[in-house]
Amino acid sequence: MTTLNFWKNSKPCEVVLYSSSVQVTYLKKSNKPVTVDISYVYLLAVLGDYHSGNNHHAVHLHFVRPVVNRRLRVDTLTLHSSDLDTCQLLVKALEDQLADTERPQKLAVIINPNSGKKQAEKVFYKKVQPLFKLCGIETKVVVTKAPKQARDVLQTLEMEDVDGIITVGGDGLYCEVLNGLILRTQKDHGVDVHDKDARMVPSRLPIGIIPAGTGDMVVQYLHGTRDVMTAAVRVLLGATLPANAVSVHQGEQLSAFSGLVLGFGLQGDMMADCERFRWMGHRRYNVIPIGTVLSRRSLDLEVEYVDEDTQQVTRTADAMYSVDTYVVSKREVGEHVQHVFGTDDMHVHMSSKCALGKHVQQLTKLKENTAGVFDYDFMTTARVESYTVRLTKAPTVLQEGRRVLKENYNINCDGEILRVTHPEYHVRLHRHAVRVFGETIV
Repeated sequence: MTTLNFWKNSKPCEVVLYSSSVQVTYLKKSNKPVTVDISYVYLLAVLGDYHSGNNHHAVHLHFVRPVVNRRLRVDTLTLHSSDLDTCQLLVKALEDQLADTERPQKLAVIINPNSGKKQAEKVFYKKVQPLFKLCGIETKVVVTKAPKQARDVLQTLEMEDVDGIITVGGDGLYCEVLNGLILRTQKDHGVDVHDKDARMVPSRLPIGIIPAGTGDMVVQYLHGTRDVMTAAVRVLLGATLPANAVSVHQGEQLSAFSGLVLGFGLQGDMMADCERFRWMGHRRYNVIPIGTVLSRRSLDLEVEYVDEDTQQVTRTADAMYSVDTYVVSKREVGEHVQHVFGTDDMHVHMSSKCALGKHVQQLTKLKENTAGVFDYDFMTTARVESYTVRLTKAPTVLQEGRRVLKENYNINCDGEILRVTHPEYHVRLHRHAVRVFGETIV
């Protein structure tokens, strides 16, 4: 513990350096102490800025403080001293404590200008880039002009030149970048992504998500808020979490990786219906799915998997409304559902035919993240490593020697539509396939 004497706002104060925090205490008892917590990585940056003249020197300490609803803000603590050595001692001590932290220095930023309300570029240049500049972070910015461009950019990016990939957009852009990073990593390591049994090599680079989309569910689950400044600060602080991905294969080809949700049947039909009403903006997600539920279609399906709890091969054949997997896992805590990244298991949830009223009740719980969402007799849940879905009675046609589906069937893949073109598809879990900037929400 080291104690130093400074002035703050013309009032004498005492600065105490602990191993995990800096505490600033006004010597007048009426003032509460200010604490900058290092162990909880609230410290963002230390800038030693000394102003000579009238024997006056100052240290500007930029740090992060929590505010309401899990949001974070950047603040500045300015301390004055007539002794330059005292200022240097404070700065040196803080720099030593931060020496072992891994903060990004160079970032690739990918912006989707068409996300949400089409404000992604403004969000980055007005709110996020000034923070990055404050911390001396270099950025290489790519503004996408076409779908899947983000995925393609990552196939030629010099990976060794950056410390992370930042997305400025919605869940769809995160999905693109997740796909691009996984594909690039497998290419670099010689892994055949079209082999449904292949084990994917985890990506080294973390993904940072700046929300500028319509739903922004990934960042909401990650930080507990859609606040832009909080998301930017989480990138600057450098802490990361592992995140899972699941692969979808059909016709002996990789269709996509998912990092949020994979919903076949009803969820896929909802997304397809909402896509036709994009002009409605975010409101379409509250209105259009009602019609989809009212006209829900049941599908004759067989779902095959090895139950991880019993280790038995199971084949569930039934008329179902949906087969869903939540890549960001749902964990019930009291009356609510908590979303957890990078868990060691995957669940498949199958919804069989049921009364409309009960189904609406279950879907309402799902939307509102209320506990008991899977506690219905028409829901079947299994913990699995992988599973195969077969459309047993769907009409097919012969195309290039293979049977393909005549009708449209849809998967909601992270908020984007993935077409099911073959009478069966395969899903596999890939643990910790990527990392994301953030911390575990307790």
